Amino acid sequence: MARMSLYLVLSLFAGAILVNTIVQDPGYLLMTWGDWQVETSVWLALSALLLAYIVIGLLLRVVRSTLRVPKALHRWLGLRSVRGAHRRADKGFAAFFEGRWDVAEKALRKAGPADEQTLLHPLYAALAAARRGQTERALALLDQAETDAAAPLSLVVMARAECHLATMAPDRAEQALDQLSSAERALPRAKALQAEFAYAQRDWQRLIELLPDLRRGRVVPEHQAAAWEREAWLAALSETGDSTSTALSLWKRAPDSVKSEGQPFWAALVTRLQSEEDWEALQKALQERLEHYCESATLQTMSALPERQAIKMKKSIKRWCEQDAEGHCHAALAHIAQLEGDTEAAGSLWEQAYGRCPSAENTAKWSEWLRDQGEEGQASALEAELLATLRQDR
Repeated sequence: MARMSLYLVLSLFAGAILVNTIVQDPGYLLMTWGDWQVETSVWLALSALLLAYIVIGLLLRVVRSTLRVPKALHRWLGLRSVRGAHRRADKGFAAFFEGRWDVAEKALRKAGPADEQTLLHPLYAALAAARRGQTERALALLDQAETDAAAPLSLVVMARAECHLATMAPDRAEQALDQLSSAERALPRAKALQAEFAYAQRDWQRLIELLPDLRRGRVVPEHQAAAWEREAWLAALSETGDSTSTALSLWKRAPDSVKSEGQPFWAALVTRLQSEEDWEALQKALQERLEHYCESATLQTMSALPERQAIKMKKSIKRWCEQDAEGHCHAALAHIAQLEGDTEAAGSLWEQAYGRCPSAENTAKWSEWLRDQGEEGQASALEAELLATLRQDR
């Protein structure tokens, strides 16, 4: 407040000096222009110039403000357009994730002008069309994206290969993948497409080679990779011809996930060795398997082995007897005891196998042993019990 008072006093003092100067000497100014002449005081002329300057400045500001309105309006409309394009793009990508292919394609195609679209718009629009079964339309969108250079060529090529694989056209998919460079073929997505192509062509060796990379890249679901792995190794085993050594070599090269407990690859190998009647190789394979797992496919093979090889399996089977919930170990040992001529041990083992699991096989074998020993009554009772159980199961 004190500063304002000081400024006011100084202004009044300066004004008084100015007025006094004007009164004492107003000055004289004469301006002529042709027949026109203007006579005035200097101070009035200066006041007129100052007023003209102020008026012109105000007019210029008004004009600039008037011209600025359309630009601001244009920017506002442009921002609304961009926001709308973003909303449509978000809607399209969300619909693609939800599996609503028609909504996804429509939203992504109308997401905005070409200069406002990202490289994902044409790709996902094409993939959405392909998921709807409109492959020709999808390929046309990809061709347009390639022509307009709206997306990198490698992405367009991979999307095109996916469309061909979806329509069961592996030859055209291969032609598309051939356009990729060696570096691009090493990309996780490209390897997934190569795996799909190998599966379609039943190229099991190539699929087996690609599976580790697919798992590392996580580009296919684990259940899909596991299914491909099982089928590929089983098919590769069936294609090994009549060579037992080749089949065993393939078994040794197989990953642990294929050789784990309960996997069909082991049962297929056992069946293969049985059909080739390579009993020595089968016996060694069974002993190695029993070091890790005790499975019905392994124990049920005992009845097919010749006497010499079967007897050698006795020690390997005994170590699993305490965990023998279904009686398979005791049944296998009973069979070996019969081969050795130890009738009493065989009977005890058949009885234990039946006690652990009264399955049809264990009941029949136990009944057969009893009948051989002259226990007709007990054998008949067991057989009647087995028949009653079979009727109930029907």
